[in-house]
This record gives sequence, C-alpha cells and structure tokens, in this order.
Amino acid sequence: MSKKLTDKQKTRLWERQRSRNFQASSALEGLSVPLIELSQTEVDARIAALRAHYER
Repeated sequence: MSKKLTDKQKTRLWERQRSRNFQASSALEGLSVPLIELSQTEVDARIAALRAHYER
C-alpha cells in the first residue's frame, strides 16, 4: 500500500514540476534561464534580506 503525500510534499512536487515546465517552455522559445535551487534556510535568508531592503 502506498502512502499518501502530505500537503507540504504535494506543494514541493508541484513547485518542481512548475519549474521544469518553465525551463522546457523557455527552451522552446530559445531562452536559456539557469535553474536556481535554494534550501529552505537560504530562501528564508533571502526573503529576510529583501524585506530589510524594501521595508525601510
């Protein structure tokens, strides 16, 4: 019997698929967009830095 995915796992899976679809459609249009993968801690740090910059 297979286990059901949690909401968090479903979200991560959907985000990865969305990223792959974007990469594929960009390649079809001749664009080269580098894939950026960040860990959750890196994402949190980046968001905090952006908030600090824009919420003066």
